Amino acid sequence: MTHLPRIVPETGDVSYYDENGLTLASHVPINYRETNGAIQEVAPAHPLPVTAESDELWRIRKGSDSGGIIQKFGGRFSLTTSYAPCTTSGVYQTPQVSGATALRVKAGDADDTAAGTGAREITLQGLDETGTFTQESIATAGTSASAVTTTTWLRIFRLWVSASGTYATATAGSHADEIIIETSGGTEWASIDVTGFPKGQSQIACYTVPLNRHGYMTHFALTTNEGKPVDFILFKRENILETAAPYSAMRTVVELLGVENDLARNPKTAYGRFNALTDIGWLAKGGSTPNVTVDFGFVEYYE
Repeated sequence: MTHLPRIVPETGDVSYYDENGLTLASHVPINYRETNGAIQEVAPAHPLPVTAESDELWRIRKGSDSGGIIQKFGGRFSLTTSYAPCTTSGVYQTPQVSGATALRVKAGDADDTAAGTGAREITLQGLDETGTFTQESIATAGTSASAVTTTTWLRIFRLWVSASGTYATATAGSHADEIIIETSGGTEWASIDVTGFPKGQSQIACYTVPLNRHGYMTHFALTTNEGKPVDFILFKRENILETAAPYSAMRTVVELLGVENDLARNPKTAYGRFNALTDIGWLAKGGSTPNVTVDFGFVEYYE
């Protein structure tokens, strides 16, 4: 009899099924490897062959239309003793619907322009005022601010340099200076860092689940400076489209105190469920101005 492992979307647990769909066991950790074009379980001790069709996470990883696997990462330099989002800009803007706004690239380096040697175009990802996933690209304008987006944004959770005037190498990055995304009034929403090397990509350890989706956090990894303990909070806040009290509370999902060096968690059962229109993300604080990084994985299901 063939025993097929399957991820259960509602819980993140693993169950084993026979050909007739009967459950054999649950809460069993599994790992896979690809061998000669087939996917095989390598834990527990006796591998069982499975097909791509029998493992939901594998189907998603290969491009299934049932969902997506999202890798989020962020960092914060010189933390203070007050909690702040783990983003290079130190902010993750979360306005109510009435505060949705068009955005632009802030005036910057002369080489970061539509015909320059630096960043020529920046692409934004986030949610519009309805909570729908949205992506839009903006041409840079060097020492002038760019034109504003046609989208009015409620959240921005990713941006990157999508066109550059330089074929980048280990000694020459894709943009000349920090890229800052702002409102026309100058309020910063996100940035792409250049400390050490032009990163080409935002570092935002926060996410908001789009409309008609839900998901689970599968793992996370935290790093800090040695000898500089940091306190972390993973938070969630549901129902971001609420316009009047009573509002859904901002709630702690995980709290980790006094973290030094690095800490990784890869639980057998994922954190969640996180419903559509839920903010999730990491806050951190610490004395002696430590630097931190946060990396987490998120499996998202389309409804």
